[in-house]
Amino acid sequence: MDKKTGAIAFRFTDQQVNHVAQIWSVGWDEQQSSLYNWSGTERKDQEKYIFQYTLSGHGEINIDGKIHQVKAGHAFIVSSPSNYHYYLPKDSEKWEFIYLTLYGNEAKRCWNFVKNSGNQFVRFHPESTPIKLVKKIYDDAKEKKITNAYEGSSIAYNFIMELYVYLSNSDKLMEDWSEGVISAALFARNYYQDEIGAEEMADASQLSKYHFTRTFKKETGITPIQYLTNIRLQKSIELLQHTKYTVDEIAQLVGYKNANYLNKVTRKLMGKSPGEIRQGK
Repeated sequence: MDKKTGAIAFRFTDQQVNHVAQIWSVGWDEQQSSLYNWSGTERKDQEKYIFQYTLSGHGEINIDGKIHQVKAGHAFIVSSPSNYHYYLPKDSEKWEFIYLTLYGNEAKRCWNFVKNSGNQFVRFHPESTPIKLVKKIYDDAKEKKITNAYEGSSIAYNFIMELYVYLSNSDKLMEDWSEGVISAALFARNYYQDEIGAEEMADASQLSKYHFTRTFKKETGITPIQYLTNIRLQKSIELLQHTKYTVDEIAQLVGYKNANYLNKVTRKLMGKSPGEIRQGK
């Protein structure tokens, strides 16, 4: 399975927009060594605000003396420098996560809101807007689509606003999904482009396939395959409408073997062919 890991740093020099809100870095990482650790009191980067979300495995973070196990679906928000320490504990085989580091006055204001409301350690639904957005920022950064300070500032500000909305309404937005279902959902969303199915999702959940299928359907309302298909369909529509990839290329980019298979899926679920979706019919 191809790894998506990587890190992109931004060093825009336009102070006028950087002063409001700006991206410092975004990345996708997987750590497997207990040597991995970061101390918030020793970091050299000043007035930076870090959002880190666990995709699989788990890590730990000590915030002001309180230890949190950061499992799949959980995020922490910290400022640098401050009294925190995160690391891969000895009982964890790996820690896969995505992160976004921001700075600027609006990022600082959001951090104060997070700190005062006690939301430094939060569980995020995998379908929530902030998580989708940070993944899009990472994808856009890897494809070099964020090219100037104005774009970076706009993206940073948008993420901050979505974070406000989520944290202000988290009790209303949070679905009552178990940790296993959350892990499987994250796995499907992160690796939909690979040859995966219900069995691989069950492995990610660490439940037996039978128990996993029943639990997933009970908690989400759909089967694991339906969930995976919806992700692939959503991505296919996006690629059809906004790129010039051929239908066969798009099929392979979303985890299908060829254009014929994608055609069957779109006709069954939408009543349209990929070509009709591309033409807006």
